[in-house]
Amino acid sequence: MESWIHKDVNSSFTENKFSKQELAADLAYLKKQMAERHPAYPEFIDQQAIDNKHAFIESQLKDGMTRQEFFRIAGKINPLFNDGHSFIFPLLAETSFDKKSGHKMFPFRLTVNGGRLYLEHSYARKSDPIRLDKGTEIISINGVFSSDLLNELQSYSHGETEELRKHMATLLFPYWLNALWDFKDHFHLRIKTQQQQMSLELTPLDQWEMADGQAQDNWFRVLPQNIAYLRLGTFDVGAESADYSELIQTSFTEIADKRIDKLIIDVRGNTGGQTDAGAEVISYLTNTTIHQSAKATEKLTQDTNGLFGYKGKPGETIELDVLNAESIKPADKHLRFGGKAVVLINEMTYSAGIVFATTVQDHQLATLMGQATGGHANQTGNLVPFYLPNTKLLVLAPSRYIIRASGSHKKQPVQPDIMTDYQAASEQDHTLLAASVLLQQK
Repeated sequence: MESWIHKDVNSSFTENKFSKQELAADLAYLKKQMAERHPAYPEFIDQQAIDNKHAFIESQLKDGMTRQEFFRIAGKINPLFNDGHSFIFPLLAETSFDKKSGHKMFPFRLTVNGGRLYLEHSYARKSDPIRLDKGTEIISINGVFSSDLLNELQSYSHGETEELRKHMATLLFPYWLNALWDFKDHFHLRIKTQQQQMSLELTPLDQWEMADGQAQDNWFRVLPQNIAYLRLGTFDVGAESADYSELIQTSFTEIADKRIDKLIIDVRGNTGGQTDAGAEVISYLTNTTIHQSAKATEKLTQDTNGLFGYKGKPGETIELDVLNAESIKPADKHLRFGGKAVVLINEMTYSAGIVFATTVQDHQLATLMGQATGGHANQTGNLVPFYLPNTKLLVLAPSRYIIRASGSHKKQPVQPDIMTDYQAASEQDHTLLAASVLLQQK
């Protein structure tokens, strides 16, 4: 993500102070650019709510504000964009520079359930035998109750729904803690295990590591009852695309060699990346050429209209060739999976993760199981950064809008075929267990 820091921003720049006029210009630029860049802006926002929030934020501006002080006011416009891909980033440069200078950020990945925070993985501290199990509840951090943290974060976070905004806050949790509360280095936690409540001090000298064997986002194994389990925690494979392709190919090769006819693909918590990564998996599930969407459009800007503007002029909306260029062709016949498949989703399955889930569901390639997604079935995508002209704060906005393969335009989350309850505090994975039971039924 550091490549997204503006080239003119260094550590000293983050301490600069700005005039009220400069901050007002940044705010106006944000409003104008988001409207011009977003591929379906009128469908996502309430213009009156945006105007009212803009006016309120402008009334709070003062001479001599830093980037952080400005962000703590202007960042509250994020929820009104109603899109997980549209937001002012919580001080990427400041946290990146802090880490480079030796500061330690909050070390744990968290999940939200019922308005409470829980550890998403188990962790062990290298210096002593302390182990924190997956599902441990975080009651408070530095004296601030988790419920209060979440309420405040929800007023800054991004996403189509209230539930998604809660989850998106955990995705960038260390950045939010640093940007809004200056929490770094030392963390006093009040936690609750299945047995008791206790306090825990985290210091800059601590070295924590995942202790549940899940350090990799994407992996494969064969479960008892000869069920293949493919964990896809991210489609953001980027530079590791070759390793990802090898994982997918070797996984389906093993499935074919062992003649396994039961498969679970787990995209819970997969917040996206490249839709091509999801398409690669789908190619092993289909016997015919299929597509991931019924329609996809792209809003052109000076950043996205191509070399010498070959795509068109900035401001134009073009339709992409989803039925040909974006189609998915079947993998080699001897590697195609022909058994029963279940795809696991939850509220944090998002972006390319949602495109994967809707493609599987609309083409009836597998049974969707879990919880409804926090984001809508029709997704924006292709994130493009831009910067506020004076403070150089990073803003992300999508350029594409993707309609699911069924062609439905309904603004609603992806609904699983089989709904299960999520219990963050439980060591047992009830959804995975339910999927295993389903696959064993004749």
